[in-house]
Amino acid sequence: MKRNILKICILFLSIQTYAQNGIWDQLPAYADPLVIGEKLVKNYLSSDYRHFDEIPGTPPYIVYPETCTWLGALVFSEKTNNKALLKDLEERFFPLLGKRKELMQKPNHVDNTVFGVIPLRLYMLTGNPLYYHIGIDFADRQWQLPKSSASDSVKHRVFLDNGLSWQTRFWIDDMYMITAIQSHAFLATKDKSYIDRAAYEMTVYLDSIQKPNGLFYHAKQAPFFWGRGNGWMAAGMTELLKNLPKDNKHYPRILSSYQHMMRTLKSYVNKEGLWGQLVDEPEDSWTETSGSAMFTYAMVTGVKEGWLDKKEYAKVARRAWLALMPYLNDNGDLREVCIGTNVGSTKEHYLNRRRLVGDFHGQAALLWCASAMLVP
Repeated sequence: MKRNILKICILFLSIQTYAQNGIWDQLPAYADPLVIGEKLVKNYLSSDYRHFDEIPGTPPYIVYPETCTWLGALVFSEKTNNKALLKDLEERFFPLLGKRKELMQKPNHVDNTVFGVIPLRLYMLTGNPLYYHIGIDFADRQWQLPKSSASDSVKHRVFLDNGLSWQTRFWIDDMYMITAIQSHAFLATKDKSYIDRAAYEMTVYLDSIQKPNGLFYHAKQAPFFWGRGNGWMAAGMTELLKNLPKDNKHYPRILSSYQHMMRTLKSYVNKEGLWGQLVDEPEDSWTETSGSAMFTYAMVTGVKEGWLDKKEYAKVARRAWLALMPYLNDNGDLREVCIGTNVGSTKEHYLNRRRLVGDFHGQAALLWCASAMLVP
């Protein structure tokens, strides 16, 4: 009897969620983003700080996949007004201020500087000024030249003189890392200079590395449309567009590039409704879930924000969300996540990459999806 009542409550909650949303058809209870998100957050909180999954042991500092998962958990706690989850997620930060302070990131690299989103998000959720000062220092130092060798200083100075971060690399994951921290600094301060410079940086990246089909090579020497690499660009444009004032002069350019990418992604959906390890080869490459979740997040947000046509894209996003569910095990670990991947010179380099279970690259992206599917 109690079990039946619980099922009825979950079903009612699902109906309410999507009735308010007006975007998705009713989802089955097993795919309810409230249930999935809570499972993912509890999974995250059940473990200590983790290194990259391919590197055993305690990390030397918080690595960016954990930062992205932590951020996703904070956003989910905010969307669901779950104070208990927020408390647990805030307490995870406390050791970094004391007995485990060596794990606190330093804003000395684009992948490290993104860590500043955690204290900035905590500041916005709690009002504690300590978090503000820690986080805003990360954002500020992304545009402040550090002390370095003479050759590095010359290279970095050229970027700064052209309005770009000294951490510019023209790697595809940069455009999530930079836009996330600078968008959070804007949200925390209401100072448009943070998001304005991120928007300009994005346009330079788009002009430099977006291909005519709207997708992105992993690198110039790696002419392959790697899934998660493209996922970072999709998520980065999404994050920026969510927060960028529409009167910003770069808004139309970024929106157009985002829409171009989404059109191409829609044409490369595989038979499961997801995307392959190599995006443009849906028949020949295995389904990769972290990139698929990032694309799903970008499409869900685009439909909700009105950037994408609802009739055309809502069904694609809904199908992808449902197709991701069988890849999530009972412990809340997502499988078929590509291991961390540097630039490769052959197609086989990407197709033969090891597939992980519970890697934070996948956990983060699925959490972003769960939060994006909630109201409002």
